[in-house]
Amino acid sequence: MLLCKWNNASVQKLIAALKKRLNESDCESRGYIIVDFPRCEKEAKALTDEGIFPDYAIFLDAPLLTLIERASGERMDPDNGDLYNLLHNPPADLAVEKRLVKLTENDEELIKNLYSEYNRQMVLLKRIYSSVAYEFNADQPINDLYHSVLAKVNQCRRSVALQTPKVVLLGYPGAGKRTQANLLAKKYGLIPVDCGQLILREVANRSSVGNIMKTYVQKNIPVPDAIVSEVVRNRLNKIDCITYGWILVGYPRTRQQAELLSSHKVYPTRVILMDIHQSCASERLSGRRIDPITGICFHTAFESMDDVCINQPALQRPNDGEDAIGPKLSRFTANRDDIIVYYDSCVVKVHADRDIHTVFEEIETAIVNPLPRFNFVK
Repeated sequence: MLLCKWNNASVQKLIAALKKRLNESDCESRGYIIVDFPRCEKEAKALTDEGIFPDYAIFLDAPLLTLIERASGERMDPDNGDLYNLLHNPPADLAVEKRLVKLTENDEELIKNLYSEYNRQMVLLKRIYSSVAYEFNADQPINDLYHSVLAKVNQCRRSVALQTPKVVLLGYPGAGKRTQANLLAKKYGLIPVDCGQLILREVANRSSVGNIMKTYVQKNIPVPDAIVSEVVRNRLNKIDCITYGWILVGYPRTRQQAELLSSHKVYPTRVILMDIHQSCASERLSGRRIDPITGICFHTAFESMDDVCINQPALQRPNDGEDAIGPKLSRFTANRDDIIVYYDSCVVKVHADRDIHTVFEEIETAIVNPLPRFNFVK
């Protein structure tokens, strides 16, 4: 934060010093906030002439009586220059409170004159910064005001550029990733790419890479990351995925796999974290059943065999047994945070413990809307 103190410095000297400060590495990499400048049209134009134009111009407005009331409680500690407000931020030590003095600039008549001048100048400043100007009512609790401003600054401007969706769905087994991928494919025409099915398809097609993976699949051991990432890359680079966009399920599962994808120039536009409690995921997996004759799948918590017209006993897949569920969930837990940190800015969390259509609406919103400038998923 850069607080501009006027004193008797000329506008040219102040802007020269300001420009020098803004060119330093911390401002370049982290951004900056300029407080109390510019105050008039002349200063704003001088800033613009030097190539300094803000992304946001935040105007805090409050009634005159509110400002006078706030100013009446402001005090300064003459020993160290600390500022307090007897109404909102009094000192904890009574001895400190007794030595506080009023600020000369908080004279009521002076405040009225400054307020009048401020209103005249703000009309011109808001016109200059019209494309980035945002007004906020400062006559509210400081915490509420802070969150209002933060929400605006955190909101990216919508781009008119066309962008093909490239979506990775992350979540516990049982979070509903395949279900949501199919819903997105049906509504938007995106191409669902299931890593597990992709491997089995290559094996069934007896392709060169499929024959290599067959050995691992038959022994029920993980296929090496380098091979899987190559298979995934080849699929995502096919014309249908390039044209319509894609939804990737089941990959990446570790940070190393995510890094391999990046090395192949595969960069998702959204990474959707389908957030669900581990116990809920376990319950969903353990209740899944399949009819061995028709292939119909159902869940014992929501449907019976009569509901799905099955006469013979349904089967539970080996991967959904109690002995298999625990390790699967633990593996995701162990790698989740590393993947989130790696993808960082394009990660959006949705609540996957809700009904299918509510979860779909959350994912849809995450894909359609601009990403926030600052990500708080971590």
